[in-house]
Parts: sequence; C-alpha cells; structure tokens
Amino acid sequence: MQAWRKDSGFGKPRVNSLIRGFTLMEVMVAMFLLAIIGTAGFSMLQQITSSRTRIEAQSDRLVELQRTFYWLTEDITQIIDRPVRSSVDSILPAFQYNLQGASLMDFTRAGWANPAADILPARSSLQRVSYSLEDDRLLRSYWYHLDSLEEAPTKRRQLLTGVEELTVRFMDPEGSWQDQWPPLNVEEDPGLPRALEFTFVLDDLGPVIRVFGLPG
Repeated sequence: MQAWRKDSGFGKPRVNSLIRGFTLMEVMVAMFLLAIIGTAGFSMLQQITSSRTRIEAQSDRLVELQRTFYWLTEDITQIIDRPVRSSVDSILPAFQYNLQGASLMDFTRAGWANPAADILPARSSLQRVSYSLEDDRLLRSYWYHLDSLEEAPTKRRQLLTGVEELTVRFMDPEGSWQDQWPPLNVEEDPGLPRALEFTFVLDDLGPVIRVFGLPG
C-alpha cells in the first residue's frame, strides 16, 4: 500500500526579503551635496547681513544730513540784524564769521518759539546761535539769553560727523561771492550777506554743497 505525502508546494510560500543599505559612495555624494548647499546658504546669509548693515549705515547718514540741513535752514533763513552784548560788555555784530577761534560763525536769529512760556522764565524769541567744527564734527550751540552772554553756550548739539573740510562763501548785495564777511577793503558796514554757501567735504560722500538765502 502506497502512502500519500502532502506536497510541500501546497503550503504557505516563503518570502525572502532583501534589505539593502547605502553604499559608501552614495553617502559621500550626499555629504558633498549637503556641504555645497550649506556653503551657498551661508554665503547668501552673509551677503544679506552685509547689505542690511550698509543700508542701515546709509540711512543713519541720510538722517544726519537731513538734520544738519534742517537746522541750517531754520537758523539762516531767520537771521536778523541784531547785535548782542558779550559777557565782558563788548558789542558783538549780528553776524560774525570767524576765520580762527572756537566757533565758525555766530549770529542772531528770530523765530525761537517758547511753548512753555507759562512754566519757564520769560525769554526773548530771538536766539544767539553758533556753529563750530571740532575735529570732524559739526556742532550747533546757542545761548539762552542774548545780552550778557556767558562765555560757554547754554546748549550744544552734534549735527554731522565725518566732515573732513568745511568752507563758507557769502553773497554780497551786488550778487558776488566773497570768501569772508565782511568782505575785504570794505570800510562801511555791509550789513548781512544775501546768502551763504556751504561746501562740506565728507569722508564717505565727498563734496556736498548747499546754498541758504537770508531773509529779505
């Protein structure tokens, strides 16, 4: 009697799973690509940071220039012919340009508002202003009172930095430009100039020229 044997082929089939890893070459290529991407991203970040720094520096410089020209416009366009008395009881002209000394020019201007007149002591609406160049900085100073001026100004404010050179010219009543005021070889008092021309030589922008007209 022949026995029947169950064919093993009718049983559950066996599945052989093949698990593959990355080769050394593939890992090296991936690391190389990652290094390139990282370097490019870092360079881009550096460029963005550098550009932002330059933009901020240019913005700060523009603010300085705007502040300087604002105060020059406010002061010069309101200059009046009003001499003052110094602390040593001498008469100072309404407009004085100094070729030598601590200040570049001194003058009297009008239009000095006093919004706190009810709180602060009463003062004039006229103001004695001085501009000076110390090292590479342009400074604006003023005194609280016109006459009996103290030797040192009441307030000082820095307007502009990086000034390598500053020259001023003055337009006389005939419309000619003079290098100093009062002009040379003028015996009579010429009064006030008609306009002032400022030439700033800045360390980053080079020459910057502005002209301001006096009232009248």
